[in-house]
Amino acid sequence: MTHAPYTYHRIQTSRYTFVSIGKKRIEKVVDFIPLKPKNFLNLGFGDLLPNGSIDYSVNSNNGDIIKVLATVVDILRDFTGEYPEAIIFFTGSSVERTKLYGRILKTYYMIFSKEFALYGFIGNDEDNKPIPFEPMGDIEYFAFIVKRII
Repeated sequence: MTHAPYTYHRIQTSRYTFVSIGKKRIEKVVDFIPLKPKNFLNLGFGDLLPNGSIDYSVNSNNGDIIKVLATVVDILRDFTGEYPEAIIFFTGSSVERTKLYGRILKTYYMIFSKEFALYGFIGNDEDNKPIPFEPMGDIEYFAFIVKRII
């Protein structure tokens, strides 16, 4: 994305935090959670709750979605810059959010594809496969993976 991100902090090897400043101040967390097989990680993103847990499904509606997503993309760049073999899996917490991610990938495909190989999953939870992301098509993906181009 071409928008300026928020300042973020890496607080653990695989956890970053930043503050969304829109209608209110909301602390956000981006986690890279190991999956199987090796080098696969889930990108988790949500709001930090007062008890220290993370709400991955909240819709904050804080009025700064572009800057928040630019920050997540910048964090993805930072993490994969240090771990270039990482394959990052992500999906939305709802169908609508997954569609939003797909629209963002389409809109910024020319920028993303210079740094990352992009794939989308088609099918369903039980019978699926990743295919190269098609920015011009009408394919509805239910999840995505990205890998830094080395």
